[in-house]
Amino acid sequence: MTENRVQTRLILAFVLLLTACSSERGNQVPTASEKASDEPPFYKVYPNGTGPLTMGELQINIPADLDAMYTDQMRVCFLAKIEELAANAGDPETLDPTEVAFLPTDGTWEDLPRSSKRLILAQAVVSRAATLC
Repeated sequence: MTENRVQTRLILAFVLLLTACSSERGNQVPTASEKASDEPPFYKVYPNGTGPLTMGELQINIPADLDAMYTDQMRVCFLAKIEELAANAGDPETLDPTEVAFLPTDGTWEDLPRSSKRLILAQAVVSRAATLC
């Protein structure tokens, strides 16, 4: 196995471990004024979900430090970009990882289970949207 492939697998395993250790928040999207003492998890996907990611799966929670910087207009842009990027990416099972920013392009994407693809795509979509608004 090449060194890049091993590094990619380790990074993906770390991301999955971090997500698995996060507490669940439920299916509601918090308002901008909601502040929790603990940061909520950024992502929640349906492990057996199929088709493109939904806004319900993405469970957008803007971290408190970003929330303080975002205006209402920026927040609207952020959520719109997330929805747009998720729709453009399509189904994680059938997408071409070279067409989506932040996805591994070394062949490891195809080896991931469906739930991992959904989770990593959700993270990539939200990360990219944050850079666009």
